[in-house]
Amino acid sequence: MISLGKQGRTLPLVFVFLLLYASAALAESTLRGGISLEHGYDSNINREPDNEVDESTTTLSPSLDYTLKSRRSNFSLGYSPGFVYSYLTDDVRTDHYASARYDVQASKSLTLNFSDNFVRTQDPYETDETTESEIEISDRRGRRTYWSNSFSAAAAYTYGRERVLKIGYRNRVLENSDDQYSDYVRHSPYASVNHRINHQWEAGLNYNFSRGDFDEPDESALSEDLTTNSGDFYLYYRLTRKTRIFGHLGYTHSDYDEEPNDYEVYTASMGIDTQYSPSLNLSVNAGASRVEREFFSDEDALYLRGEMEKSWRRTSWYFSAESGLDAREYTGVDNLGLSRYWTAATGMDRTLLRDLTINVDIRYRDDTYLEREPSADEQRFVASAGLSWAFSRWYRLYGKYSFVDNNSDIERDNYVDHRGSIGISAEKDLFRWQ
Repeated sequence: MISLGKQGRTLPLVFVFLLLYASAALAESTLRGGISLEHGYDSNINREPDNEVDESTTTLSPSLDYTLKSRRSNFSLGYSPGFVYSYLTDDVRTDHYASARYDVQASKSLTLNFSDNFVRTQDPYETDETTESEIEISDRRGRRTYWSNSFSAAAAYTYGRERVLKIGYRNRVLENSDDQYSDYVRHSPYASVNHRINHQWEAGLNYNFSRGDFDEPDESALSEDLTTNSGDFYLYYRLTRKTRIFGHLGYTHSDYDEEPNDYEVYTASMGIDTQYSPSLNLSVNAGASRVEREFFSDEDALYLRGEMEKSWRRTSWYFSAESGLDAREYTGVDNLGLSRYWTAATGMDRTLLRDLTINVDIRYRDDTYLEREPSADEQRFVASAGLSWAFSRWYRLYGKYSFVDNNSDIERDNYVDHRGSIGISAEKDLFRWQ
């Protein structure tokens, strides 16, 4: 255990020992090096509704990645600093990105996975909160220096054909350099089992526990610390080799230590997923959710999960839609609490020429935050595009653009932001040995 941060928090960093274990079964080692030079522009770095401040930057980012591969295990370790020159402040800051991963087939039936990701930067980034290896940092933060670390460990045991038991643990830390903003540590053990009953029937059960410990800047305020227990049960029936229908029951209970925002969420839904053709996959899950609260009125919401994926010879396309109730306690802005939301997204990747690719992504999300009095609505539109050209084996020239339009009933949360960048990168294997 290694102590990190000004509060002396600890993280289960185990990769020194994993490296020793992986080395014993070493088959091949590779050291890969890279470097990139990027010029970027941000039209509204503070995400303000008025008096926007723009910034241009130039970033130099060297990188080193080390991998160990054997018959039963894979180990990787990477580090990339970013030296960012700001034309606005005329100074240089250093960002840090580090990652480690270890996957091992411990036996015929047992697989172990470990990963750790560390980031220290001013740039916010957003990911799906269900992603195991990342922390969601809302774009609404603007430019504030922070560091985050996410660690995960998991074991999967196969006890029969399509019968798998999984247990795991995730640890997520967010710490701001400015004492005005909340920090947190989140502990999340979990377990799941998928069991094929016979050729047509299959069942799945999962349980998630989460403990969030917050360090609020206002010590006189009520603590935002909370404990969440959630579980889901799925029952699948296979209609054909490529199509199955299923039913789903879900339950979530969040219990705050001090704040009067405890709630329970009940969900019931039915769905179908099918491989309509070798290039077309479709999944739809629809039902209803209900939240019951002790000090606020109960609320209902449409529960929807839908996704379509289509691929052609040089193009892949997707469309997804979701709605329901979402807990927004860990976005790095403030405790947004429970939200009734719906969202839709579409995107495309296309290879224009053999080494020239383009990607486009469009997303829209509508939130109603139920724990605010009165409840507050927020709409968010995000569009992004990128173009990449690989040439001369090791080099890549690229450009990126993104647009964000955030509209909220709370005036300070309204903003529009444009971001763009162009860059060149090079990457190759420096050494390879056995």
